Amino acid sequence: MEASEGSGEQGDTPSEDGAVAQGLERFPDFTHELEPSPETMTEAAHMGIPHWLAHPTKIDRDASLSTSDERIGISAHIRTRCAKAGIERLFAVQVAVIPVLCAAQRQSRLRQHVRDVCVSAPTGSGKTLAFVIPVVEGLRHRVVVRLRALVVLPTKDLARQVKETFVEFCAGTDLRVALATGDASFAKEQAALVDMTASASGGGSKIDILVCTPGRLVDHLATTPNFTLQHLEIWIMDEADRLLAEAYHEWLQRVQSSIEEAGEPTSRQPAADFGLGMLAPPRRRVQKILFSATLTRDPASIARLKLERPHYISITDGGGGGSSTEGASMGTFAFPSSLQEFYAACNAEDKPLWLIYMLWERQISGGVCFTKSLEAAHRLAQVVQAWTAEVPPDGWTGSSIVVAEYSSDLTAAERARIMRLFKKGAINLLVCSDLVARGLDIDQVAAVVNYDVPTHMSQYTHRVGRTARAGRQ
Repeated sequence: MEASEGSGEQGDTPSEDGAVAQGLERFPDFTHELEPSPETMTEAAHMGIPHWLAHPTKIDRDASLSTSDERIGISAHIRTRCAKAGIERLFAVQVAVIPVLCAAQRQSRLRQHVRDVCVSAPTGSGKTLAFVIPVVEGLRHRVVVRLRALVVLPTKDLARQVKETFVEFCAGTDLRVALATGDASFAKEQAALVDMTASASGGGSKIDILVCTPGRLVDHLATTPNFTLQHLEIWIMDEADRLLAEAYHEWLQRVQSSIEEAGEPTSRQPAADFGLGMLAPPRRRVQKILFSATLTRDPASIARLKLERPHYISITDGGGGGSSTEGASMGTFAFPSSLQEFYAACNAEDKPLWLIYMLWERQISGGVCFTKSLEAAHRLAQVVQAWTAEVPPDGWTGSSIVVAEYSSDLTAAERARIMRLFKKGAINLLVCSDLVARGLDIDQVAAVVNYDVPTHMSQYTHRVGRTARAGRQ
């Protein structure tokens, strides 16, 4: 069993050999590893990895600027929204990405071809705000309501969270944001997205920004009247590696085709009416923006995206190497500097006892425990709940230990109820599969327990990214 904790030592101090609290050991330090050698880079080229992907623009993960810094160039409106959200400084990914995307918005208005952007940054580093702010900045002065920004995410819970962030930063503007994930009926979503009785060639959009899951997006493209991507300017894919692995009705190809087929109305190209088409400015293209903590290096997956002159930004360790570096390093991933990692070696039959030990003796509260499957999560939750039922309330801090299961087998309403209780501190430990391992920003996660060892490093990266978020310990 592995345990990654961001909540300190709970009163224990490590010994000189690194041991912590009766068998809980610190993870070894891999920071001695060096940058990839020229031979490694040559090998990457032979594997078909594009040059831009092997040579990212590196940004120190400790970089930070005040929201009022002129180098960021955000408006007074955005600074006000940041202040109301308690945000005084921007993190590295925001410092790196916001100016790039805002500049691209200005280029797009001038009908200049803009570069696509790929961003690789540790989980919990502030990726959501890095695209929310530029989108709101670029669209807040729009006159006609048209679907101009599309944000696609792999899960309903993550999409709901991103939509709430957009609503918070769109306050005080006329921008309209909608969510399409399947939580509401299809007819209700259709009524929120478009005026289905409109007969204008530009469609009848009621929204400027759509946050959705890929399956629901495909459904609306196929069956919702007047739903069109012909005015789309920005297409954001968060958790891009998981989206690329999503095969629902070949969603990626269908969205690409819808964008390519949706030309602007002829009436908006007067030069063409006089035979001056060659003098007309190029049609505004859709800028594609990818975010992930574990950006794919598969050449075939990259090719499917049809990226144009992509700009790759990687948030890395300022030391320049090791397990904290992603991007130029081959096969390594980025972790927050405030993350502390420990492991315990034990027999499989002793793992439930280790989890109980950490709940009782280590006094874990606000923890998330990941298992390998929904069935394993259900069984483990039942075992630990049976134990907690026998523990007297005064056995630990005078209150009961509460353990809850959190899985996709629960209804959306039940998951929302459990999450509310967890955020209030009424639940000590959530037992789940990888359902919540991506994207959800829960302030109260003080520890992550890998009950079953992840099968891939990217899986571990997303799991432990639930804690030590946004600079917190």
